[in-house]
Amino acid sequence: MNNRAKYTDVNDEQKNRIDDIRNMFSDVYDFIENNCKSSRETSLALTKLEEAQFWVIKGITREKEENNG
Repeated sequence: MNNRAKYTDVNDEQKNRIDDIRNMFSDVYDFIENNCKSSRETSLALTKLEEAQFWVIKGITREKEENNG
């Protein structure tokens, strides 16, 4: 299977960091949803946060691949 399509296992340390990241992003999502009126701008901000969260987590999952060459 192509490496881009397959599931990447993570170790416990990586899983803990991913969980921490998800919790921090969750706090930001909650803050925005509780303090900003619904609008196109708010929707775009939330989408960009989701994208940032995705890439940060993706980077962690690829650490092992990059370190092993």
